[in-house]
Amino acid sequence: MFNRIIVPLDGSPQSWKAAKVGAIVAEGCDAALQLVSVVFDAGDEDRVVDEMRSGLEFLRGITVEPMVTALPADRKADETVGGAIARHAESVNGAMIVMSSTGRDRSAAVLGSVADDVLRAMLGPIVVVGPEVEEFESFAGDIVVPVDGSDFSETSLPLAAAWGIAFDATPWIVEVLTEPVPAGADVFETSYPNRLARELQESSHHDVEFDVLHGPSAARAISDYALHN
Repeated sequence: MFNRIIVPLDGSPQSWKAAKVGAIVAEGCDAALQLVSVVFDAGDEDRVVDEMRSGLEFLRGITVEPMVTALPADRKADETVGGAIARHAESVNGAMIVMSSTGRDRSAAVLGSVADDVLRAMLGPIVVVGPEVEEFESFAGDIVVPVDGSDFSETSLPLAAAWGIAFDATPWIVEVLTEPVPAGADVFETSYPNRLARELQESSHHDVEFDVLHGPSAARAISDYALHN
């Protein structure tokens, strides 16, 4: 599924939580794990590598041996931290980024804003580890896959199926309806996610479920569903 899991670090505990998630993904996918940190001065590379190696205690118990790399940003091109991370990931065949959404320690750049920068620049998949994540041990359970009727939202479906198989998890395809639905329209409102779930189950030979959520905010409905199910 993936050849390399790339985890950007900034020295913060939150970024090391993302490294733990990245290690779990790497183990499950039988992929290499690479920890990276962006530097703007070539003279800082050895120091930054040493700092990352000193933090490897955060990954006690993992079975994959991580690579540790300092990524030099292209200063002539005024490259950002996010741009350097995305450029590196795009240069690796079969790469996926796992990164935190916050972190403010070593670098002046904040991975909260860098995550957005990377999302805009990357063509490949990214897993963002939010600030509410504490201990994380496994992806087993349910995978919530939001869709909105667009072809773009449905591009996540094959990946969700692959993750379900790799991590013994069940994809749940969910659609959020932000407008009131007339009484008696249950069949109509479930037809779209139901069809996607049926097609994905047939193509992947793995269990796939579906649900329809309601609420004025799609983001809130999805996050609440993921939190309580």
